[in-house]
Amino acid sequence: MRAIGPALLAVLPVAEAAAEVEYFSEAIVSSSVIDRGEQIGGPSLQVAVGADWVIGPGEVYGALYRLTPLGQDQEAFADEFDYTLGYAWDGEGYAADISASWLTYPGLADEPSLELAGEIGLDAPLGPTIAAFYDTEFEDYGLEVTAGPEWDVGNWSSYMIARAGFVEPGDGSDTRTYGGFEIGAVRPVGETAEFGGYARMEFANQDSFADTVEGGNIVDVTDSGLAVGAFVAATF
Repeated sequence: MRAIGPALLAVLPVAEAAAEVEYFSEAIVSSSVIDRGEQIGGPSLQVAVGADWVIGPGEVYGALYRLTPLGQDQEAFADEFDYTLGYAWDGEGYAADISASWLTYPGLADEPSLELAGEIGLDAPLGPTIAAFYDTEFEDYGLEVTAGPEWDVGNWSSYMIARAGFVEPGDGSDTRTYGGFEIGAVRPVGETAEFGGYARMEFANQDSFADTVEGGNIVDVTDSGLAVGAFVAATF
């Protein structure tokens, strides 16, 4: 179970001097969707829309997230529709975010669940972050650490992220540990929009990635996966 995917989290607000109410949106088309050491989608469209309000030292935000599988193998992966409410703020040397997400799966018998998540990013070299989650329905929990450099090339802002983490399933099955890296680039369009692309590679201690899909079913799995995507984001 999961909340808004890591790529989409980048569009969510971090506390700053801004308009009292701001709206945001992002769309991603990707070859697959990877989250916390497992593949949760094949070729897919991900869309997030929401708004944030300045309250006290930070911002309250609400967001809707939709994951829609695409292509001939779409039946092998679940549609997902999530509702998120969170609060983000800055402190001396850090930025933090806490959220609650109601995760649902249209068209499936899968039970919806409430996921609680938190993240803190440090104002330090390579921008290290620590993120944790707990699923109140399935009692899954996990922790992820990321860090990496950013640099500018002309009008493009580029980044590289290394990540490592674990997920402890609430059903007593084996702990999933994983690691990987992501590289991407973003270019602004005017003052309120940007577009870019990324490639994400991840490895796990379990076979949690689809290797072969036939007739809408995953028939072979492996312990690593690659996702390549392009996105556009805007605030208004």
